Amino acid sequence: MNSRELMVSLVALYLLIVFMMSVLAARRVKKSEDFIVSGYGMGMFYVALAMAAEYMGGLGTIGCAERAFKNGMGVIWYHISAAIGIAVFAIFFAHYYRKYRVQTVPEYTYYLYDVKTWKAQTVLNVIAYTTFLIIEITALGSILAGITGMDLSLAVIIGGLFITAYVALGGMWGVAYTSLLYMATMYIGLPLAFFWILYFKVPELPGSGGLAGFTGLANAMTAKGMDPGYYFSPFSLGPAATLGFLIGGILAVPAAQATINYAFGARNWKVSRLAPLFAAALVVPLSIWTGTAGIYAKVAGLTTNPKLALGQAFTTLPPVIGALGSAGVFAAIISTAAAILFADATVFARDILHRWLKPEVSDEQVLKWTRISVVCIGILCTIGASVSLPEILRSAYFVYSLRSVTLVLVAFGIYWSRSHPDAAFWTTLLGFAAAFVYMFTPLGKILHLHVAIFTVIIAIPVFVIISLLRKWTPTTAADVPPGCKNVVGGE
Repeated sequence: MNSRELMVSLVALYLLIVFMMSVLAARRVKKSEDFIVSGYGMGMFYVALAMAAEYMGGLGTIGCAERAFKNGMGVIWYHISAAIGIAVFAIFFAHYYRKYRVQTVPEYTYYLYDVKTWKAQTVLNVIAYTTFLIIEITALGSILAGITGMDLSLAVIIGGLFITAYVALGGMWGVAYTSLLYMATMYIGLPLAFFWILYFKVPELPGSGGLAGFTGLANAMTAKGMDPGYYFSPFSLGPAATLGFLIGGILAVPAAQATINYAFGARNWKVSRLAPLFAAALVVPLSIWTGTAGIYAKVAGLTTNPKLALGQAFTTLPPVIGALGSAGVFAAIISTAAAILFADATVFARDILHRWLKPEVSDEQVLKWTRISVVCIGILCTIGASVSLPEILRSAYFVYSLRSVTLVLVAFGIYWSRSHPDAAFWTTLLGFAAAFVYMFTPLGKILHLHVAIFTVIIAIPVFVIISLLRKWTPTTAADVPPGCKNVVGGE
C-alpha cells in the first residue's frame, strides 16, 4: 500500500469513527438544552479539549504553514495570541457568562444592554460565522483533496456535508466527543511529523552538513541564499503584523461563540473558568509544528505555492508518518469547521427563530429547529465554499474584527457602570461598517493595520462618547428577550 492509499484508508476509517461517536452522543440528546449546551453537564476534560480543538483549524495548520513559507516563524504569534485570548476569557469573562447561564454570546449582550443590541449582535454573529464556516469548509476540502487526489470542489462538498450530518446528529455532545479523537490525532500526528522532518529529512537537505534539527535547517537555508536569522525570528513578520496577531487574537477569543461555546455548557462556573486555561496551554505549540514544516517545504524546493507547503512536506515522509501528519491536519480542520457550524446554527435557531420570532414554541420544536438550522446552514455554506473557494486568512480577519466589536461591548458592559445601550447598538453597527470598509477598500493597504485593531480603534471612542453623552438608566427594556428565561446568579 502506497502513501496515498494509506492516507485515503485512514481518512475513511477516521470519518467512520467520527460518525459512530456522534451516534453515541445523540443518545444523550433528549431536549434542546442537551443539544445546545450539553445540558450544562460538561466537565473539565471535555471543555478544555473541545475548546482547544476549535482553535486548531485551517488557519492554524495550512494558514500558518503558508505564512511561514513566505515570512518565517513570526507566525508563532497566531497561537500565542490565541492562548492569551483564551486565558483572558477564563480570568475576566467566563464567570460572568456562566452566571447568567447563557447559550449564545448575543444573548449575553441583552443582559448587559437591551433588545435592539441583542438583535444587532445576533444578525452580525450569523453573518460572521457563516463567512467563517465557508472558509473552514474550503480548508477542509483542500486537505481532503490533497490526501485523496479528488477534485477540490468535490472534496469541499463531501467534507461540508459530512460535518453537517454529524453535528446535526449529536449537537454539542457530538462535537465534544469527537474533539477527544481530534486532539489525540493532532497531538500524535503533528508532533511526530515535525520530529521526523527535523531529525530525518533535514539532514538530507543540500548544505545541511548532515546535521539534524534547526541547526541543519539553518545550514541548508544559508546554502540556498536564505537568511536563517530572518526566517527563525519570532518577529519576522515585522512589528505591525506581530502586534496585529497579538491584539487581534486577544480581542477575537473572549467573544467568539465557537471558541467559548463549551464554557457555556460547563458543569459549573469553576469548570468554565479553569478549563480554558488548560486549553490555552494546548494550542501554543501548533504554529511551531506547522510553521517549521512550511519553511522546510521552501528550503527543500517542494513547491512554489505556499498554500501547498504543508501537504507537500508530508508527502516526503514515510507513508505511516505522512498519513498520521495529514490526519492531524485533517482533524484540526474538521474540529474547527464543526464548532463553527454548531455556533452559527445555535445563534440562528435560538436567538432568531426561537427568542426573536417564535418564543411560544415547545422545547421539542426548538430542538427540531436547531437541527434543521445545522443542516440548512451546513448545506448553504458547502455550496458557497465549492463555488467561491475564498482566500483563507484574508477572509478570516474580517470575522475577527466583528468578534472584536462584540468584546468591546462585553468588556465595557461588565466593567464600566456608565455603559449605555445606545452606545452598544451604534458601536455594533459602526464597527461592522468600519471593518467592511477597511477590508474591501484601499484603506487597508494604506494604513497597514490588522483589521481587528482598526475596528477597535473606531469602536472604543464611539462607545465611550455615546455612553458619556446619553443619560444612563438601570432599566432599558421592559422584558427579557422572548422565550429567554435563564437563571440569574445561582452558582
